[in-house]
Amino acid sequence: MDRQELTKQLEQYIEEHRDVIVEDLKTLVRIPSVSEEGTKEKPFGEACAKVLDCALTMAQERGFAVNNHENWYGTAFYESRKPDEGLIGIFSHLDVVEAGEDWIYDPFEPTEKNGFLIGRGAGDNKSGAVIGLYTMQAIKDLNIPLKSNIMLYFGCNEEKGMKDAERFAKEHIMPDYSMVPDLFFPVCYGEKGSLKLTLQPRTGFHQITEWKAGKADNMIPAHATAVISSEPNLAAEAKKLAEGRADIEVTEQDDKLVITSNGVGGHSAIPKDAVDGIWILSDFLKNLESLDASDREICAVYADLTGDFAGEAMGISWSDEPSGKLVCSAVRAWMDGSIPEVMFSIRYPVTDYRERIEAELLKVITPRNFAVKAAVNSDPMYVSKDDPYVQTLMRVYREVTGKANEPYVIDGGTYARKLNHAVGYGGGNGISADFLPAGHGRVHQPDEARSIDGILEAIKIYVISVMEIDELIQAERREKERKEE
Repeated sequence: MDRQELTKQLEQYIEEHRDVIVEDLKTLVRIPSVSEEGTKEKPFGEACAKVLDCALTMAQERGFAVNNHENWYGTAFYESRKPDEGLIGIFSHLDVVEAGEDWIYDPFEPTEKNGFLIGRGAGDNKSGAVIGLYTMQAIKDLNIPLKSNIMLYFGCNEEKGMKDAERFAKEHIMPDYSMVPDLFFPVCYGEKGSLKLTLQPRTGFHQITEWKAGKADNMIPAHATAVISSEPNLAAEAKKLAEGRADIEVTEQDDKLVITSNGVGGHSAIPKDAVDGIWILSDFLKNLESLDASDREICAVYADLTGDFAGEAMGISWSDEPSGKLVCSAVRAWMDGSIPEVMFSIRYPVTDYRERIEAELLKVITPRNFAVKAAVNSDPMYVSKDDPYVQTLMRVYREVTGKANEPYVIDGGTYARKLNHAVGYGGGNGISADFLPAGHGRVHQPDEARSIDGILEAIKIYVISVMEIDELIQAERREKERKEE
């Protein structure tokens, strides 16, 4: 069968299966699978174990060999044979970030509207699991010959540290090449480094008794709250300063003053259009003259440090040619006793490094009586644009879509950084749900939405990409055998 005829059959196959593809995605979205600290039997919680079982059952019913690896992750193989002649990996994750607030639609009762599926995980990344599943099923049902095997990975901890992928890397032989359908097309050939830093002042609050924001390390919080031991002058001043502002709410509860900020949430790696609730709150509190002077000073420092998304106020801004500017977002706030703490998610360029960032940061915060309490780092991922693997995927993408889009680098991170010979490769078509209001529709935002046509197109691209990668693997093996003769 020539490529043109195969493409026609593939398009027809995908269209015939449209309804069941969407229904399978809805089934996965209905499970609120936020990764959390669990038990030995269910390490990432009951919901993650449930969604993993659901996905593996879907794969098994389609004739694939499945394994549940102690509820850390699951694998489904196209065939049960060993990967002696090559293995192609497709890596998806089934865990999602917290639903958060401000949803128009039910986050876990998926809704179809204007060609989009709306629900937490519809895009990030349960659609990736469905893309991988139907890639294998299409290859199977259309009898497309392959010499390499295919492995579909279902993860349960991508959003909370990727401990599942780290365990996979220790327990299994890596695929020859892997694709991660957790982004947009064409090819993501680099991922910035990820450094999470928790900062704290050396002295605590005196008048502020609660200080909180955020639920996830990779979400910019729309809201932040401070609770203050109130007095008449403070309450009156706060209410006056908040007059006419939609981004600040001031209420009184018993003898406490509750101040809440209203910003615009988003993904910590993609802060475009986001307004950090921690910054709004800190900036408001620093101007309350009736508030304890030392509390105001702490808030002033936090307002300064959280006031931009490029790390300029923190002295750590940096950029390079492959990946652009560093991104720095304040993602969580809490109190340890009387000490207010803020966690920052820093996505740094692929040629940058942790030691530079921490050294420059200390120059800024130490004179202001602040310190770094904790830091967790994940190094960048980078593959040359000229790599044969990247070039193969780019060729397939352009032939299938007719588009000339260029490969790119992201501020965020996917499983690709934990694997060998892996890149982010689509999952969506990049079309946004413009019928939703600002601050809604993107990954990690309320009313997360993914184009259904984009999912169907991704399956088509993935099937043809698997065929091309299979040929690449076999050509490399023949060349290796020739050199060994």
